[in-house]
Amino acid sequence: MLCDGNDRSCRLPRRRYVKMFKVIKIVGLVLGLLPVAFGALPASADPKKMLIEKDWGAYRYDDSAGRMCFVSSVPTESKGKYDPNNRGETRVFVSHGPDKAERNVVQIVAGYRYKPQSDVTVTIDGKKFTLFTIEDRAYASSEEDDLRMIAAMKRGSNMTIVGTSSRGTKTTDKYSLSGFTKTKSVIDKTCK
Repeated sequence: MLCDGNDRSCRLPRRRYVKMFKVIKIVGLVLGLLPVAFGALPASADPKKMLIEKDWGAYRYDDSAGRMCFVSSVPTESKGKYDPNNRGETRVFVSHGPDKAERNVVQIVAGYRYKPQSDVTVTIDGKKFTLFTIEDRAYASSEEDDLRMIAAMKRGSNMTIVGTSSRGTKTTDKYSLSGFTKTKSVIDKTCK
């Protein structure tokens, strides 16, 4: 069973919830393969780097399930009362595919497990968005919210993400949106 009555994600339409888990698995695979793009593993396994523009990168990954495209960035600044050595990789993704219906999915990877049933606050140049959490990831609750966030990211210059770990530690990650619009345009054209 995907969720129980106490799970906040049960409020999502089942179809979107199942789609997100497919994207989680694929982006997780690609996230694990990102070191490949920088030469750590054989080139046969790597997602194709299409464009690096300022603080964002556009990538493509082809496999038997189809083509997936995504843009990604890392924080320019991270704050919180935690040991940085105990925190995993932190990133923001916007992805398309592999299914044509899976477009414009915003995903935040925290580098730690979120506090169960907690929300994440994303602020883009003063405009706030609330995301729900699943383990170490955060998502908007609807496709419309994803699209509103993406529109704000295209117009914005800075994004701040505030979350709480399973240990109760509050973290604040700041991202530059410089390069987002150009890299997003690349994946829009590549993954139609």
